[in-house]
Amino acid sequence: MRVSDILHNLPASLEWMVLFNLITIRRLAADDNVVRAMFFLPTDANLDAYSHAILSSDGHLLAPHAGSELLLVKDTALTPYPSLLTPHSSPPSSLFHRFTKQLQLFPIDEADCLGLGEQAPFPPVLLFLQANNGLGEAKALFAQPPSLAHYDLLPAAGLKFEGGSQQGLYYVAEFTNRLPVHFHAGILAHFTRTSHCNRFFLRHGNIDFQLALGLTQAARDRVVWARDRSLEATTRLGQRACRETLALTCQPPPPASPYPFGNLVPLGFVLKALKVGAEIASSHKPDRDESIQAARGEVEQLLLDKRQGPLWAYHTGHLVTATDSALVLQGLSHSEAIEALEIFADGQGGYYPQLWADTDEPGRMTLTPANRHWCQPDYATTCLIRALRQAAGLPEKTPLDYLVAGFEARSGLYFANPYLVDWALAQAIASDEAAASLRQRLLADLLGSMHADYTFGGYDVALSTSLAILSMAALGYSGRTMRLAQLHLLDFMEAGGLWPAATPFYSTLSFDHTRLSAQTLFNLMLNDSRRQMAEVNGQYHAITFYEDTPRLIATSLAALALSEKCQSTMRDPEVIDRANLVCHPRYQSDSPSFYIARFALPPYLSGIAPHVARDKV
Repeated sequence: MRVSDILHNLPASLEWMVLFNLITIRRLAADDNVVRAMFFLPTDANLDAYSHAILSSDGHLLAPHAGSELLLVKDTALTPYPSLLTPHSSPPSSLFHRFTKQLQLFPIDEADCLGLGEQAPFPPVLLFLQANNGLGEAKALFAQPPSLAHYDLLPAAGLKFEGGSQQGLYYVAEFTNRLPVHFHAGILAHFTRTSHCNRFFLRHGNIDFQLALGLTQAARDRVVWARDRSLEATTRLGQRACRETLALTCQPPPPASPYPFGNLVPLGFVLKALKVGAEIASSHKPDRDESIQAARGEVEQLLLDKRQGPLWAYHTGHLVTATDSALVLQGLSHSEAIEALEIFADGQGGYYPQLWADTDEPGRMTLTPANRHWCQPDYATTCLIRALRQAAGLPEKTPLDYLVAGFEARSGLYFANPYLVDWALAQAIASDEAAASLRQRLLADLLGSMHADYTFGGYDVALSTSLAILSMAALGYSGRTMRLAQLHLLDFMEAGGLWPAATPFYSTLSFDHTRLSAQTLFNLMLNDSRRQMAEVNGQYHAITFYEDTPRLIATSLAALALSEKCQSTMRDPEVIDRANLVCHPRYQSDSPSFYIARFALPPYLSGIAPHVARDKV
């Protein structure tokens, strides 16, 4: 049956009506049981026989492909709906006649969704939508522009306002609707908020408290669903890591080939996520508690078995470092191991990433001209250790002034993402009463770097957004902004609850470019397609990346970010002037290479005197 025929057969007295092209809806939903639930149809209804489903103020209806008689869905039965049509007539009492002026503005028989109605005290409204590759493109005839209050919540239901314009008597508002997301939000709510869609348009796009509450709940439902999927994926990854070696991929500069390296540090993130998952499961998901607890126990035992003394290396059997141990300890609560990190202290509040010596000695890195810049206190490592000591109730070793002094140039010798550094700093100052000013400065930097769609970062956006969410939570900024960042993070989740591979870590080795011919150096730089050669302050460095190809870190951090609780019904407190925030250039880097060369590495390449490298011999 055509849309126009349906409208001719519906009484003008209806308060509202929304019809859907079942062919389109069935294709998008890919499950007739979902479609039946969506339109409250009998479980045995044969959808092949019908062209449209109609929701109306008079009940739920079905339009057959053939014939002119609509069927009313009543309980579990289908009964004929009283027809208005007589041969060759279109009575003036039909819905089509009532909305003729509005309907003539659209090719209504081509609509995948058409809604119209009137609810006092608002004037009549019409919605016309066509679907294209899962995206609904909709136009609504409003009396005037909507207020846009709470429009930041529309993505919870897959909606986005695209603007509008005055056309004659009507304000034509344009929306896009990511239909699979819209359907999924309905499934999660068991289609109990279907009336909210009608209320939104009957109110001419103005969102009242009830609608805002429904959108807030829809956002929470979707975040919780993705959180659970991510925790399940983290559980599987943890179990795999205990049965086979899952390591990051070391990507040295060409022509060297990549190889697996880094099987311990990622498990610190995995274990941290599993701990949070176990807490959630024990109170909300008892059916999943056993598997998460089992994986948590296996991963924890594996890390304990891989210790060298009280601490850890980046990869089994390699050099123990402060940075790697601090990252592993994200998932472990071991005061003795945290105290053991004091062997890396510089005596002034900072921590060296590793120990070194001029000659080959056990437990120490052999110093070379290429790695000499590694032999100095590392800001990011220092932040991690300060946070660990606070969490364990150990005496403070790093004064707040140390962190304040390094704030503007903050980076890490091995951290390839600015948000990873911010996350370390946020943890270090989260519970420090004297750090309120520094927390506000860090929060301003974070919010200043946020994109219009509430994501973060110029590269590895999913990882960056997860870290930004965790940083906001540590800084106590847990309102609607954080929920919207969580909501938009969902767009990056891949099959099976995994998250995109990213590059969290790097290292560099300097080389003496004066020993190379000008032509050789030129060829090196020219053929550097992965941008693994960097010139910083006249010094040349070869960059090695460590990519999270197994998704261990990315998936664990996403699970942690989605597990953070927030008060999304409340707007965020105006603790900073967001209108005047600017984005620091470090967050505008379009690749790890650019960030490393411009921001991460330079603070460690100025004023390194030869005696610095001997302080820890």
